[in-house]
Amino acid sequence: MAGKGNAKVVVTHPKSRKVRQLQRQSRREKRISEQKGKRNAKAALEAARFFWFREQCLALGRTKLAFSREETQVLTEQYLKRNDEEIVALKSMRNPTAGRIKILEAMKTSEVDDFNSSKGIVIPDITNSDNLEILTSIWDGRADTAGVVRRVGLTRTGVSPAAPAVTELEGKLLTIDEVRERSIDFTSRKSRKFQTMKRVQSVKKTPTAEDVWLRSKKRGVDLQAKRLRQGREAVLKTRRAN
Repeated sequence: MAGKGNAKVVVTHPKSRKVRQLQRQSRREKRISEQKGKRNAKAALEAARFFWFREQCLALGRTKLAFSREETQVLTEQYLKRNDEEIVALKSMRNPTAGRIKILEAMKTSEVDDFNSSKGIVIPDITNSDNLEILTSIWDGRADTAGVVRRVGLTRTGVSPAAPAVTELEGKLLTIDEVRERSIDFTSRKSRKFQTMKRVQSVKKTPTAEDVWLRSKKRGVDLQAKRLRQGREAVLKTRRAN
C-alpha cells in the first residue's frame, strides 16, 4: 500500500481547457468589478453635484420658484468654479499636495467638457417648479435616493449671462466649504446611527447581519426610488393643499 508521501501529484497544463476557463472567469470578474466601481464613482459624484445645487437653492430661498435658463447657467458656472480657490491655495503652498491638485483639475476639465458638449452636464432640473420642490423639500440629500431627483443635461449657450444676474446670485451662494460641512454633518449622523446599531449586535452575529443588510440595501434601493417616484405627485398635491 502506498504511503501518504507517495500520493500522486496532478499538474494542470497551463494551456488546458480548465485553465483557460478559469482565466476567462477571472478576467470577467475583474471587468465587472471595474465597471461597478466606475458606476459607483459616477453616482457618488452626481449625488454630490445634486447636493450642491440643493444647498444653493435653499440658501437662495428658492424652493418653489423655478429658475430661468439664465439663472441656471449662472449657477452651473459657479458650480464649475467651486474648487478654484482650493486649487490656487494648494499651488501656493511650499509643498503642495500634487495628487489632490490633479484630482480637482481633472474633475473640472471633465465637467467643463460635459458642459460644452451637445449632451451637456447632468444637473437637477431647477427650471420646473415641481422638480425644484422635489429637490429642495422631498429629496433627503442621500446618494441612494438621488433617483427621485429629476435631472437634465445643460449645455453652455453662446450668450453670457448679464452681469447683474451673476453678481446677485454670487453674493448669496454658499462656499464649497460650507456645502461640504453640511454634507459631513449629514454623513456623520448616518455613521453614528450605524455604529450604534453595530454595537448592540453580538460579535457572533455581526457578519451575518452585515451580509443581510447589504443584500437588503441592494434590493431596496430600486424599490425605494420607485416608491418615491410614485408618491411624488401625491406629496406635492398634499403640500399644496395645506
